[in-house]
Parts: sequence; C-alpha cells; structure tokens
Amino acid sequence: MKTRFLVLALTALLVLGMSITSALGINVTYLGKTTWTATIGYTTVTGVKAGDTFSITGGISKVGDEFYLFQGYVTSGTDGPFVISGSGFLMGNTLIFTCSESQEHTGVNRDGGVMHVTINKNDFSGTFYDIGHDFDTGQATFNSRYTSGTLALSGSPIPMSTSLIPQRLLLLN
Repeated sequence: MKTRFLVLALTALLVLGMSITSALGINVTYLGKTTWTATIGYTTVTGVKAGDTFSITGGISKVGDEFYLFQGYVTSGTDGPFVISGSGFLMGNTLIFTCSESQEHTGVNRDGGVMHVTINKNDFSGTFYDIGHDFDTGQATFNSRYTSGTLALSGSPIPMSTSLIPQRLLLLN
C-alpha cells in the first residue's frame, strides 16, 4: 500500500512539474537576432592586440519581467566557432548579461570562460570583459586570459518587447 501511494505521489509530482515547465516555457519570447562589431581595448591573449575587431552574432529572448537570455557565436575563418550563452536582466536602459563561453579550436586548444556583457537597449552599443582558461591538449597545460572591449551594433537593432500579453492571451485560448 505504501509503495502504491509513493508511486502515485511521484507520478502526480512529475505531471505537475511537466505542466509548470510547459507553462513557464510559453513565456519565453524570442525578440530577434543581430550582429555587433567587438573592438578589443585590452587583452592578455598572445597574438591579439588592442584595436583588433571581430563580429558577434546573437539572439535575445525575453523570459519575463526584466529577465532575458542571450545565445550567440563568433566565427573566425577556419577556426572553430566560439559559442556564447547566458542570462541577465534589464536595469534601467541597460541589459546586463553573464555568459558562459567555449571554443574548440581546429588545433590543440580548448577554451572556456565567463563573459560579462552590457548592452544599451536604446542604441545596442555596449561593453564586455572576458575571463577564461585555455587548455592545450598537446602539452596538457592551462593558460588564463583576460580581454575587454566595446560593442557597436553592426546589424539591425532588436525590437525590445515590453509585454508578454500576446503570449498570455494564446495560453488563455
């Protein structure tokens, strides 16, 4: 009898959890994708210097209230893509994200780190800094790095939705 009750209780919790997850998932609103030109202001990376630029492509989603998600990437010639994803919030007119990042280079290096990004929601300009660790699989050695710089919008701005009312109306239908 206790086993049957336990199985029923666990089943009810599982169904409830899946229902809540589905209901929460409907609140995420994809706002769009754009590109930024990043300009390095300071770096400890060998072979990279202040003034170097690269392009970041990314999408922003609104989770609800003042909370947002970011998914993006950097591609560089024939090297492996640099993947960036994270979450953040809107404080005043500034989107603030903390993002994790990784890159599997075409050579022996494997990188990972954390990036802090701020984006002005009015003109989509911003700043970033990156703290990471690189691993050389050939030599089995680690290297730490720091890079900071600015972001300038080079694609179309993302319309910043301030309401989730249309999504909630769909839920009611």
